Amino acid sequence: AGAMLTFFWRAVQVRDQTSLQAERAQLARQVLGRLAAELRSCPGAGQIRLPVPRRLIGDRRSITFVTLRLPRRDEYQFYGAFDEPPPAQPDLVLVRYQLWVDPSETTEEGEPLVGGIVRSETRLRPQRIIDEENPLEVRNELWSPEIGYLEFRYFDGVEWGTQWDARQGDALPQAIRITVGFEPITQDELEDADLEAYPPDQFPWGDDQPHPDRYSVIVRLPGADRFLLSRIQRVMQQALGSALGSGPNQPAGGVSP
Repeated sequence: AGAMLTFFWRAVQVRDQTSLQAERAQLARQVLGRLAAELRSCPGAGQIRLPVPRRLIGDRRSITFVTLRLPRRDEYQFYGAFDEPPPAQPDLVLVRYQLWVDPSETTEEGEPLVGGIVRSETRLRPQRIIDEENPLEVRNELWSPEIGYLEFRYFDGVEWGTQWDARQGDALPQAIRITVGFEPITQDELEDADLEAYPPDQFPWGDDQPHPDRYSVIVRLPGADRFLLSRIQRVMQQALGSALGSGPNQPAGGVSP
C-alpha cells in the first residue's frame, strides 16, 4: 500500500508540474506574440510625416515605441447622408511596456516585489496636445500579472546592447530580443549587476545559466533601415564623443555600448 501511495503521489506531482509548464508556455506565447506584433508595426524613418513624439526608446526593463493600430470593427460601419459620423481616430499609438516593481516594498528575502507587466497606450494626435489625465487618451493597464521577469535587448546589425534611443536620426534596431519569465527578477538583475559578470559583448543573449521558466523570441523590425543606418550612426557618435573628450563609452543615441 505504501509503494502504491508513493507511486500515485509522484504521478500527481508530475501531472501538476506538466500542467503548470503548459499553462506558462501558452501565456508566454500570448505575451510575446502581442509584443512582437506591435513591434513589427513600428514605422521606420521616413514613413511618418507627422510631428509625433519619440519613435523607439528602450532599456532592459521597458520599451516605448510608436506603432500603427488596425481600425476597430465599428470604424467600418456605413453612414447615411444625414448621419453624423463619429470623430476620426488616429492610426498612430504610443505604446509602453515595462516591468512593474514596487519602489517602496520588498519581499521577506529582500528581493524586489514584482507585480507583472504594465502596458500604457497613448493616442497620438499631431495637431492637438494630449491630455494625459483623460482616460480616453491615455490608458494604463496591468498586463500579465503572472510575469515576474522582462528583458529587452537590441541589435544594431553588428552588436547586441541593452539600451536604444531612436530620437537621434529615427533609426530603428534591426532586431529586438524579448525575454519573459515567471520567477521574479532578483535585485542584482534589477540593478544590472549581472552585466558585470556577463557583459553584452561576450554574452549578447544573456547569461549561460539555465532558466527553465523563461521564454524568448527575436523580433525583426521591417521598418529598420536595410543599410544599417543605426550602426553607422552609433560608430559616428562614438567617434564624435572621442573627439570631444567624452570617451568612446559615452552614448549619444542609438544602441549603448
